[in-house]
Amino acid sequence: MLGRFRDGALADRLRPGIVWPAVLGVALVLLVVAGALLGARAAAVGRAAIGDTGPVLVGAELPGDGSAGAPGVTLSAAAAVHPESGAVRELVQRWTDARNTGDLAAYRATLVPDTRVDAATFDATARTQRVGSVVIRRIDPVAGGELVVPLGYVTTQDPAVAPSDVRVPRLCWQVSAVVETAGGQPRLVDPRPGSQLRTPC
Repeated sequence: MLGRFRDGALADRLRPGIVWPAVLGVALVLLVVAGALLGARAAAVGRAAIGDTGPVLVGAELPGDGSAGAPGVTLSAAAAVHPESGAVRELVQRWTDARNTGDLAAYRATLVPDTRVDAATFDATARTQRVGSVVIRRIDPVAGGELVVPLGYVTTQDPAVAPSDVRVPRLCWQVSAVVETAGGQPRLVDPRPGSQLRTPC
């Protein structure tokens, strides 16, 4: 009986038609797992190489408690010397406060007239999102009376309302904001394509 089991049943189980698909399946799973791990590591190395890390994007130390940090807007030394630094800081502070309080009217008042804002999206995001650690890094004049204002900041939010490609509870941002100064009251222009970098942090 034992001999037949060894010679027959075990041999049937070890037939190439059964063994090879199982071995190939296990090998495929291992390759996928290894690829995912190597891909994540390569992405992290790549982000570090180009400076795409949380503290670099924001321009400040990240809060250790996982929060967005204080909502007050600060000026870097380079930004503070610009003659419009006070007005720009006040504008960005109102923008930050409006987002943190979910005040749509106040938010619209920080933007150039006729900017389209989806009220439902704004309300859904404002329910959980908080903006903090805001740093105005520079204020650069450009043609047409506009100012390019690189900002760094942190947001926390329900991952469900985070950008679709980064569904995480905390993000570090670097945004090249544009401020329009025509008419005597500075206003923010809609972010332009390619003007935002973000990474989980």
